[in-house]
Amino acid sequence: MEYNLIRSKRKTLVIKVLPDKTVLVKAPNKLSLQHINKFVNSKKEWIQKKQQLMQNNMLEIEKYSMLKQVLIFGNSYTIEEFISNFMKSNSYKKSLIINKNTIKKYMVQLANSYILERAAALAKELSLAYNGAKIMSSRRNWGSCNSLRQLRFNFRLIMLPKLLIDYVICHELCHLKQMNHSKDFWKLLENLGYKKTEVKQQFNQYSFVLQLF
Repeated sequence: MEYNLIRSKRKTLVIKVLPDKTVLVKAPNKLSLQHINKFVNSKKEWIQKKQQLMQNNMLEIEKYSMLKQVLIFGNSYTIEEFISNFMKSNSYKKSLIINKNTIKKYMVQLANSYILERAAALAKELSLAYNGAKIMSSRRNWGSCNSLRQLRFNFRLIMLPKLLIDYVICHELCHLKQMNHSKDFWKLLENLGYKKTEVKQQFNQYSFVLQLF
């Protein structure tokens, strides 16, 4: 299997599959090429699955970036369906030009209403208190919780199914009790019905969303 190799003073051997599907291997300076090849071949199935995911992501990004469809709450809509089901009900004029900026503006507005209201509801249900929540934009994170107990949620969450939105909210709320990703933290989420491996698989399907808008 072909791969690009970068050696450094690092102590561990790492494989990354980049968005263009190329394989990058980072290895310690003194590690033998034989050992590296053996490790890469042992991860062949994982690499192929990652490459397929990257391919699927590229297709999805193209579809939504070209505005062939719009993704809201995990459902795909044509531009016509999107305007009919969402824009009109949100006091937008019929003559409004629909472009990326228009759709992004709508998504941010929807996120501010739906996600923040949902966060308040779930916090009350779990008897947890936080010091404010805001909608933000990020290419890396779905949400965050800082030491001041302030919550931040990516507006792109509005493109995910509501169950995954709830997970991200609960994830950040659990940080109010555990400001880390320790076993105790994951236990809190499991007690709420979320299993780490299952949720991760579901999020893999929507990893491309972080590259939209």
